[in-house]
Amino acid sequence: VNRQGRNFRLIVADSDGYNEQIVLAHSEPIMSPAWSPDGSHLAYVSFETGHAVVYAQSLYTNQRRVLANFRGSNSAPVWSSDGKQMALVLTRDGSSQIYLARPDGGDLRRITFSNVIDTEPHFSPDGQYLLFTSDRGGSPQIYRMPVKGGPTERLTFGDGSNFSPRHSPDGKNFVFAHLNNGKFYIAMQDFQ
Repeated sequence: VNRQGRNFRLIVADSDGYNEQIVLAHSEPIMSPAWSPDGSHLAYVSFETGHAVVYAQSLYTNQRRVLANFRGSNSAPVWSSDGKQMALVLTRDGSSQIYLARPDGGDLRRITFSNVIDTEPHFSPDGQYLLFTSDRGGSPQIYRMPVKGGPTERLTFGDGSNFSPRHSPDGKNFVFAHLNNGKFYIAMQDFQ
């Protein structure tokens, strides 16, 4: 996402930064772009309607569809590795909670049920687990849960805050942002 003055653009480019193609341009913020596994679509959040709405857009036809436009905030889209489902963060039932849906927005179901913020989901490479950030322990930390439901496991502890988890491609560890004493770090942790 590129911002120039009051204009926001969602841009796709070659890895060297050349051959830019504008996917969406608007005067309202655009955020959280996420590639589909086959590279044919981008999911993203746009504020063009006055609040956060999640869209998916084809890079071949430019056709886009609304994935989530509920009361409150709709955010943090991420695709499963097989492209058959997405995780989203919605506030439609109160605090930010994680939901699963088909890539067309259908079959929506809530999978976290806390009274605090659960956000930033990320699928494991095999699609069996989600990492996410939650402040259910008092500060933002990384948690893991089975996609099909089940117990939630806290993975990070200690001083500072931990957030924005991402699985490694082989699924053996994860990376995340760590904030401690006003300094940001990138950290990696093995699954035990």
